[in-house]
Amino acid sequence: MTATLAETARDTASARIARWTTGLTLADIPAPVRAVARDHLLDATGTALAAAGTDFGQAVHTAGTRLGAGTEAHALGYGTPLPAASAALVNGTLMHGLDFDDTHIGAIYHASGPALAAALAVGEAEGASGAAVLTAYVIGLEVGCRLAAAGAGEFHARGFHPTGIAGTFAAACVAAHLRGLDPDTLTSALGLCGSQAAGILEIQGSWLKRMHPGWAAHAGLVAVTMAEAGFRGPAAVLEGSKGLYAAHLGRVPEDLGLDDLGERWWTPEIALKPYPCCHFTHAFADAAFAVLDELGRDRIGPEEVVKVVCPTSVALIPAVVEPVAAKTAPATTYDALFSVQYVAATALVRRRVDLAVFYDEPLDDPAVLAMAAKVECPPDPLSDYPAHFPGEVELHLADGRVVRHRVPASHGTPEWALGSDQVRQKFLANARRRIGEQQAVALAEAIDTFEAHSALGSLLELTWT
Repeated sequence: MTATLAETARDTASARIARWTTGLTLADIPAPVRAVARDHLLDATGTALAAAGTDFGQAVHTAGTRLGAGTEAHALGYGTPLPAASAALVNGTLMHGLDFDDTHIGAIYHASGPALAAALAVGEAEGASGAAVLTAYVIGLEVGCRLAAAGAGEFHARGFHPTGIAGTFAAACVAAHLRGLDPDTLTSALGLCGSQAAGILEIQGSWLKRMHPGWAAHAGLVAVTMAEAGFRGPAAVLEGSKGLYAAHLGRVPEDLGLDDLGERWWTPEIALKPYPCCHFTHAFADAAFAVLDELGRDRIGPEEVVKVVCPTSVALIPAVVEPVAAKTAPATTYDALFSVQYVAATALVRRRVDLAVFYDEPLDDPAVLAMAAKVECPPDPLSDYPAHFPGEVELHLADGRVVRHRVPASHGTPEWALGSDQVRQKFLANARRRIGEQQAVALAEAIDTFEAHSALGSLLELTWT
C-alpha cells in the first residue's frame, strides 16, 4: 500500500505546521489573544476601506473583475462579487497599499494582509462562522510571523519582501483550516506554496510592493485548491536543499519557531501603525514629536533650524534614506512614505503624519521640503535592528540650542502599544474615507462581536458603499 505524504514526511516543517493548523480550535486560543486579533482585524479592514478610493485600489479592483466572474466572495469597499482567489488578491492589496497595516517588528512582516484577505475570502465562500474565520486568521498570523522571522533582515538584504513570501504559506494555512483539509493535503499545499511565494523589492516608484499581500493570499488559495484536487507538493519545501530558505537565503535556519506553536502566541507581538508610512520611519516621527514637546512648541519652521540629525540603522539606509535627492524632495507618494527625511520634516513642520499629508495635500510644501533638506542621516551605532526599529532626532537650532530625543521602539509596538480605543479611532478615520460615519460605527460594533456571527455576509455588507 502506498504511504501518504504525511506518513513519509511526518517530521518535515510543513507537516508539523499542517498538523497544528488543522487541529486548532477557537477554544485553544487564549481570550487575550483573540481580543488582540479582533483589534488587528478591525485595523486591517479600516486600512482596506481607506485604500479603496485610491488610484491603486481602483486598479487592483478592476484587475480583479477581469480575472473572471464569480460570486464566492466580495471586494471590501466595493461589494463586487468575485471568485474567492480574486477577492483575496484585491483585499490583500487594499489592506497593505497605504502602508498603514500592521507589522511584526522582529520578523519585518506585514502579518494581517495575507492572513485576513484569505480568511475573509474563503470564510465567505464556505459560509463559515465568525468563530471559524477568527481561528483561521490567528493561524495565519502565527504561521506567517514565524516563517518570516526565520529570515528576518536576510530576506530584505537579498532583495525579497518577506510578506510576499511567508504570507503565501500563511494564507494557505488559513484556507486549509476553513475548508477542513486534512494534514496530508495541507502539507502538499504548503509544498506548492514554495514555488508561488514571491516578492522582490525592485520597486523604483512603482506600485509593486502594494500587491504582495494580495498576491500571497491569492497564491495560498491556489495552492490549497490544487492540493485538494490531488496535486502533490514537496513536503520538505521549507528545509530542503533546494527549498524556500536555501533558495532565498542561501542557508536553512536551524529554528523555524515551530516548537512552541500553540504555547507562545506571536499575535500580541504584532505592532499596529499610528502613521501611514514605512514602519522603519515611525520612531523618527515619535522622536520629532517629543522634541517639539520638550521645546513647548506645536511645530517649528525650517528658518529656525540649522540641521536635523537622524541617525539611521545601517541596513535601512538604502531603503529609507537613499537616494538622498528623491527622499528629501519626493516626487511620488511612495518616495515620501519611505523617507526618514520627509517624515521627520513633516512631523516637525506640521506636527502630524497622517493620510492627508501623503494623499490629500501637496508633497512639495515649501516648508516641509526646506526642513527635509536639513535632515542628515548618519549610521546609527546604537541600533539593534532588526529586533527593533529605533529612531532619533537631534535638532540644532539657530539660537545655538540642541534638543535630542531617542525612541528605542516606536508607538504601536508592544513596548508602547496602541489601546483598543486608539485602534477604533484610527479605524473610524480610515473607514470614513469610504463609508459614512453611521455605517463605520456599525461595522466596528459588528467586529467587536466577530465570533458571534454565524456567517460573514451581513458584516461584510457594511463595508460597501
